[in-house]
Amino acid sequence: MSSLKEPLLPRHNTLAIGKLEEKPGLSKTAFAFAIFVAVRSFHPIIIDISKTDGRLPYGKATPCVINSAVDIVIGNAIAFLIGGMPGLKQCWDPVPLKVFSSIAVVYAVGDFLEMQSMSVMGGAAYQILLQSKLLVTALIVWYVRGMRQTALQWNVLVTIALAMSAFVLVGDSSEGSFQPIGLLFVVAKVFFSCLCAVLAEKHLKAFKEIPIYAQVAQLKFAWLWMSLFLTLCFDGNVREQGFWTGWDSRTVVVAISWVCKGWSTFLVLKNLDSVLKNIGEAVAILVIYVFDVAIADAVSDILPVTGKPFRLPIFLMVLVVVLTVVTYTLAPAWKKRAP
Repeated sequence: MSSLKEPLLPRHNTLAIGKLEEKPGLSKTAFAFAIFVAVRSFHPIIIDISKTDGRLPYGKATPCVINSAVDIVIGNAIAFLIGGMPGLKQCWDPVPLKVFSSIAVVYAVGDFLEMQSMSVMGGAAYQILLQSKLLVTALIVWYVRGMRQTALQWNVLVTIALAMSAFVLVGDSSEGSFQPIGLLFVVAKVFFSCLCAVLAEKHLKAFKEIPIYAQVAQLKFAWLWMSLFLTLCFDGNVREQGFWTGWDSRTVVVAISWVCKGWSTFLVLKNLDSVLKNIGEAVAILVIYVFDVAIADAVSDILPVTGKPFRLPIFLMVLVVVLTVVTYTLAPAWKKRAP
């Protein structure tokens, strides 16, 4: 969903001819960056904490269903409080609702795949593999728009892919927490997310006048029903034992985390350009890793978590991924030569 207001690939801010863009202050940007990193870090950690014996005891996508329902209520409530009945009607305008719904279906598949991925791997591995979105997005926009990458950018993208592969083969897999099917889920999640970004940026420009809370309400309508459909189709426990099977206080926190992740993303991204956003995603990898090796054991009496031993080769591979993502983000973009 973050792609509704951000370009698909990192690019440095440019000023329109004869027009200056108003930029947020340093303190405001720093605060937004910290919030973004915190949300991107703690969301996978919270899902890890909700596991029992390394598995998710509840219907994997049921928190996504609840998240969509809550977002619809929040979006409509804000619309009514700000705009009254006209604002509420804007959330159900059939013209944009059709467009938003078609995109929301793909977003829902992405959320479903994220929970499937997190059920078979740890948060650090998931966040690292998620960086493959840079390579997938580069390929999609090259095919769809003809937007190319420089030789430096391609080299960095390949380096990211190799570093991710090394981490998976040598790192998490050595501890037995990684399953190969998880890699397939992450790749599929990344593909659907990147496809959503392309579709959103292409089709939603005509609806810029719609407030963000109304956009969320419209997106989440189809998102809710698609998430519920996927849950009922692919989760036998939910079909046999009911929607709330396996739910406890940790699952409630997971659902709340999904809500916070979505709304905080919307609220802070207007203060972050795509460069800081991608750097924040990379920094989140380090935060998750530090939690796993340095904090988890210290809070194991309070939270159901088990720390991981510090291993220098894994730490170095994490740093390689983080630094290559930052390098790609800051690399000069390809420019079409003038005829």
